[in-house]
Amino acid sequence: MKKVLMVVMLSLISAGGFAQAAKEKSKAKEKNKPAAENVNKQKDKTGTNANTPNADGKQTGNTKTRVNIPTKVKTSFAAEYPNAVNATWTKTQGDWTVVFGNGVWQSTATYHSNGERVDTRTAMPREQAPRPVLDEILRRYPKQNPKDIIKIEKPKNPNLFQIIVEEAGKKRTLLIDETGKLVSQQ
Repeated sequence: MKKVLMVVMLSLISAGGFAQAAKEKSKAKEKNKPAAENVNKQKDKTGTNANTPNADGKQTGNTKTRVNIPTKVKTSFAAEYPNAVNATWTKTQGDWTVVFGNGVWQSTATYHSNGERVDTRTAMPREQAPRPVLDEILRRYPKQNPKDIIKIEKPKNPNLFQIIVEEAGKKRTLLIDETGKLVSQQ
């Protein structure tokens, strides 16, 4: 009797495993279909494609977030970055994040739901950083050559520059203000 039960249980487990594998295989096939076949799945509630630019010719993000961005957030963003292009919105932990073209750079801005901007981050090459910031990096890490620096702009606060350097195989993150003063090091 025990042997029969054991055989039945093993059969059920095997069948479940095969069914799961078949389901995963069909999902993989669905992902690999050409984009033209999935166009209807990518349409949002308004019936427009998620990658279609809006009336201003600007891309407004993915289907999950683009139709329900709070008016205060959209208004604040438009006032602060009137020349922004290709804006893509997401929502994370209650805050709204937008990635957009900002002149020759790509920036990321984060807003609270009430329209208050938390910060804006823009990656820039080393050559574009203020001289005091570069001097502080060279003073602390003379053998390091960080390629990119992230400028962090916060309302009513001085700009910060985030620099990641690698020393003895360990990465260190420095926050330096515009005057070259080290704010934090991790």
